[in-house]
Amino acid sequence: MTKEIPKEQWKDFYDRLSRDLDGWETRIQVLNNNVGAQILSEGLPFHGITGETDATGEFSIELSVGNGTEGHQTHTVSTPLRVCFEEADVGPGGVLEIEDASGTKTLITFVQPFPILMEYETTELVAVAVASD
Repeated sequence: MTKEIPKEQWKDFYDRLSRDLDGWETRIQVLNNNVGAQILSEGLPFHGITGETDATGEFSIELSVGNGTEGHQTHTVSTPLRVCFEEADVGPGGVLEIEDASGTKTLITFVQPFPILMEYETTELVAVAVASD
């Protein structure tokens, strides 16, 4: 089910999303009536989302994905009007939709925990199970 996030809750929502889905593999798409659907990135780990107001008073949202200096990307959505989140049908994850003043939509799909994170979590579970025996 898609849930619209009220503007006054955006900061708390971004903070929670950045904490809970840090390291998750993502797919970022932009949907625009003029150019259609464009994939901006695919398979990069999520590192956070923030909302910022610049010196002119314009609000924007920044998404950070990738690893290292060469693989790191920042995507900026200027003048966002709507933020919605659709949780995955099964398990965690989902799709974040940000619509800007021009009607352009940015979709961030949280696919799964990044493979290294999944391996670490599995190792931790095995270590906990062995320790409790």
